[in-house]
Amino acid sequence: MKSTLQIICKVGILFLFLYMTPFIGELKDAIGNEEKLLNSLVYKRHFIDETISIKEQLNVLSYNSNFTLKKEDFQFETTEENPKPVPEIPQEPITPQQTGKRIYIYNTHQSEAYEGGETVVDAAAILANLLQEHGHTVVLETNDFAAYGKAHNMDYNQSYRISYNFLNEAFVNYGGFDLVIDLHRDAIPKEASYIDVNGKRYAKMMMVVGGLSSNADTITKNSSTLNDMINNQVYGIMRSMMVREAYYNQQMSPNMVLIELGGDVNSFEEVKNSLPVLAQGITDYLR
Repeated sequence: MKSTLQIICKVGILFLFLYMTPFIGELKDAIGNEEKLLNSLVYKRHFIDETISIKEQLNVLSYNSNFTLKKEDFQFETTEENPKPVPEIPQEPITPQQTGKRIYIYNTHQSEAYEGGETVVDAAAILANLLQEHGHTVVLETNDFAAYGKAHNMDYNQSYRISYNFLNEAFVNYGGFDLVIDLHRDAIPKEASYIDVNGKRYAKMMMVVGGLSSNADTITKNSSTLNDMINNQVYGIMRSMMVREAYYNQQMSPNMVLIELGGDVNSFEEVKNSLPVLAQGITDYLR
């Protein structure tokens, strides 16, 4: 009898608690509204708006304001709103001059400039032309990262998040690359920025590896090999390779490299002297 009384008391307290909360009112409202009751019991699938295009979000400008070179000077393929499809492999045998690896070049920090005002975007364009002459298929990223960042409320500190979006888009559109180059310029003292060989000044270069990425070991080996290939052209043109506690988006592919080409104190002439050396080293590396 005593236990029965305890149960009745507990049920009464529970009912009183529910009555004092919105639960009872919502229950009455749901029972009185058949459509609302059914909606609460049936799972509804939410569809993504198919009209939303990643491409429209990424390609905010057709020409990058960081270029000082004329667009007409480009002989290679650039990223566009409707990029060209990757060429199919011909069925007939082709000569070695027509073969080539596929290379994607971009600049996470597009506004990095040299002594005369030219930027790393200009250096990337010249490198793309040189690699194209070596027989490679080259895609140069020409979209304006700063404009994209401004349109999406992202600042300079989020540069690698911005370049990640374009890098991912390039992989989707072109299906991968044999080499992906993120080309930068460093900020170093003048005496460390160049090497003089037979009266010709070359901007020094350096390979940088993101030690936190999942591909760090492979990229370290690849960067070391490429470092040696470039140094074989002009010994001493390469500074010591650096591994930093960062990612640099290198988790995206083991075929990625980050190259510091000269510094803010280098003339663009020194940079241009180094670019054929870099292109030949890359060609030797990809053989």
